[in-house]
Amino acid sequence: MKVIKLSTDGTVEQLTIDDEHKLTALQQLVGGYVQAISLTENVDLVMHEEEKFIRGHKANPVAGRLLHHFDIALTPGDYIAGDAVLVGVDGPDWISVPDSTPGTLEFLGFQITQKDDA
Repeated sequence: MKVIKLSTDGTVEQLTIDDEHKLTALQQLVGGYVQAISLTENVDLVMHEEEKFIRGHKANPVAGRLLHHFDIALTPGDYIAGDAVLVGVDGPDWISVPDSTPGTLEFLGFQITQKDDA
């Protein structure tokens, strides 16, 4: 399953994770329990649900820019903390990100690197 990791340092990487163990792989990528925000009907932003409460957390500038681009409002002063992952959505299932997702990120000025496995 192809996903795109958005790191707090601004790095954007396309990765392939094991489809059979995707929840575990996503938890490893974000560093804990996952929570999702729907960006579109086909793409979710998956993040660590408690990252803001961990000492030393960092805001995620790429995730913040995506929320702004898709006009998704958070409460005033709120932000996405820690690494996040973009996944595709098919009904209740997470699947590979749509082929158009890297193009959207590049349009917003982010360079995507590719890694073989997460």
